[in-house]
Amino acid sequence: MTPFARYACVLLATCFCIVAPLSAQQNSQTQVVRYDPSAVLRSAQTIFIRTKSVYFKASALEQELLSRDEFQQWGFAISRDEKDADLIIEVERKLFTNRFVYSVLDPRTERVLMGGKIGSLGGSIESQMADGFVKRLKRVRPLVSLTQVK
Repeated sequence: MTPFARYACVLLATCFCIVAPLSAQQNSQTQVVRYDPSAVLRSAQTIFIRTKSVYFKASALEQELLSRDEFQQWGFAISRDEKDADLIIEVERKLFTNRFVYSVLDPRTERVLMGGKIGSLGGSIESQMADGFVKRLKRVRPLVSLTQVK
């Protein structure tokens, strides 16, 4: 073996001995970040309503949500610009039925955070949907009463 080839082998072996433990150390320190849907629901402030049905008007659900005391206490706002939203409520009607399905999405990841089904025979669809949304959101985002604040 030539002196240059011997020098290259020693240099390569030395580099491997230094880099391999560093790589293993970095992998052991890497933390897995888990996705927490509850945290997204707790921190959200702006909602966009996306409808996929001609039988459903987003403005009607907007009015129902804005009329809820819980919605106001949580400090929610409704945006007509999807890019500004922290949450998207997507509504569609099941084909050939009177059932509407809604999903609450995280716009950054497109993950479904919660959802529900509503039938149009039990009164206003928008009212039922707003009730279901608030009821499910209370599980992860409890209301603060005025006596607790003082």
